Amino acid sequence: MLKMAVGQSEDLDGEYAAQEILKQCEESLGGLEPQVGLVLASHDLDIEDFLRAVASAYPSTELIGCTTIAPMSSVAKYAEGSTTLTLFASDVLDFTTGLGTQVAADPRAAARNAIVEAARKTDKEPSLLVVTPTVENFDPMVVISEMGEIVGRTVPIIGGGAVPDLSLESNWTGGVQFYENDIVTDSLPVLLVSGPLSVSVGVAHGWSRVGSPAVVTRADERTVYEIDGEPVVDFYRHYLGVESEPAVSNPLAVLDEDTGRSYLRAPLAYDESDGSATFFGSIPEGATVQLTMATTDEILSGTEASIDEALAAFPSDGSPEAALVVSCAVRNLLLGTRSRHEIELIQSALGADMPINGFYSFGEIAPLGPNEVPRFHNETCVTVLIGT
Repeated sequence: MLKMAVGQSEDLDGEYAAQEILKQCEESLGGLEPQVGLVLASHDLDIEDFLRAVASAYPSTELIGCTTIAPMSSVAKYAEGSTTLTLFASDVLDFTTGLGTQVAADPRAAARNAIVEAARKTDKEPSLLVVTPTVENFDPMVVISEMGEIVGRTVPIIGGGAVPDLSLESNWTGGVQFYENDIVTDSLPVLLVSGPLSVSVGVAHGWSRVGSPAVVTRADERTVYEIDGEPVVDFYRHYLGVESEPAVSNPLAVLDEDTGRSYLRAPLAYDESDGSATFFGSIPEGATVQLTMATTDEILSGTEASIDEALAAFPSDGSPEAALVVSCAVRNLLLGTRSRHEIELIQSALGADMPINGFYSFGEIAPLGPNEVPRFHNETCVTVLIGT
């Protein structure tokens, strides 16, 4: 048995938000004691009071989570500035948590410490790892690759990066993580699910590749200097015009040679003096890339493709009991008022009774197929179906 209870509130008062959310969750739990909770919170929420109230209601329930630009759920669908709490209970699964710290300084040590801490709390075989890390001031692929090396390809790693306060109006301007009752930064909270869990993952974005494939000929981690021997800025202007610049609406599709699929890399900034561009995540030197474009309709088609892939991959001898969704803050920005359609499409495909929780993240984490290594994605929708 797996029970996933979801609550959502737009209240910014921590105690009142917790009261509303806990009431919603209690109705779904039906008297079961949750083992773990996932908090996805607005920067504007009184986070300290919220965490304190949840801990008071469920003192033995471990918590992880992070800040988001907006969560989405089967309870209240999409609401900017709202907060969700997802509580998990099962009679066959273990839910354990761990925390890595000082991620930017030593991502590999943070990954090891977090996973070791979670794994020592269970004697069951791991089946899924959910992560809500900081992704600022370093290459997120380093910590994600390390997690993949530790747990192996048979354990999907999914999640999303904590979103900074884009309005810069709160006390917490960077991405914020949650662990137990604490607000932490520069950290890697993990939730390890162990035991007989069925999992499927769908990854899609909706952007179409345009122009000819090209090769990254000079790069240093997140900064790309040349594509096909020419400055990156010139590569963009060849397709978009002489007055254009590398923009998040035109990410690069990077070919993943293991799967033949591609993942997106969004440009964050560019340097006119040398024609380089810095991306949200590294692009390996020698990688094959293409420019991409998408309309809002195509972005939403990517949402549908993510759901379809997850449904097709779920084991045929079972049925999903719950869903987790991670979409990108840039998708939210580009979709604007149409952002609510993502959760509507997901709920329509999975059914009104399916508990769903998700959020808009600062980069998405998921493998590009079963038994594949985890990747860091930009501008992508990840759908995860789980059941026992």
